Amino acid sequence: MKSKNSIGKWTLAALLGYELTLLAISVTPAAGKGTSFGKPGMWQNMILIAAFYLIPLVFYCLHIEAMRYILAAVIIFWTVPLPFFILISGGSFFYYRLQGDSFHSLLFLAAMSIALVSLLLQILWCVNCLGKRKKQEFT
Repeated sequence: MKSKNSIGKWTLAALLGYELTLLAISVTPAAGKGTSFGKPGMWQNMILIAAFYLIPLVFYCLHIEAMRYILAAVIIFWTVPLPFFILISGGSFFYYRLQGDSFHSLLFLAAMSIALVSLLLQILWCVNCLGKRKKQEFT
């Protein structure tokens, strides 16, 4: 039971980090017209990500052990874009900083920082939820 609680907490933390990353990026000028803050595209993206994380988590909590690996696949799948978010936000931060636009540079700095924390949460999920597995003895 402790393992399920741990996986649940780490999954919710990873989901929260990713959702905050999406919110931070939707505030920046890098967001498309359809995915900028408050637009329906932003909300659709957030609901889609939440569904990807929460549906396998619910089934895992219902004692379907295979969902642990589905959760791992989901976490790894959604971890792939995070380094690109970080690089694009970092590059945009320096670009706007050189242009003297401190408002937009701070937006990109915040988005980059949140994406970095989200990446850390995704990696910690993999370490804590996949790395340790109790060995079962067959006696």
